[in-house]
Amino acid sequence: MIKESQESDSPVYVAKELAKVIAIMINRMSYEARPNSYRSVRNKLKDLNVIELSNKKTPGGAAIGVSISLIKNMLNGRDPYFIRSVLMNLTKYLK
Repeated sequence: MIKESQESDSPVYVAKELAKVIAIMINRMSYEARPNSYRSVRNKLKDLNVIELSNKKTPGGAAIGVSISLIKNMLNGRDPYFIRSVLMNLTKYLK
């Protein structure tokens, strides 16, 4: 438990985990579109207002809604068996 807490406070760990999520999303796109998509994401990240983000608090309901939307977007168009398996495993891993 201590290790997980330490990892979630590490900017490198968080960046790596977010990169994995982005890769899952972008890898669903056509091979030809991927390089431009990664470039677009990088450019949009550079434009984010760090101070604005640091001052915001996420209400519980919004966090849940965004999480569900992210999961749905990542699983769109997949095989029903795959989706069911991911959802069942995901519910096990959520603490």
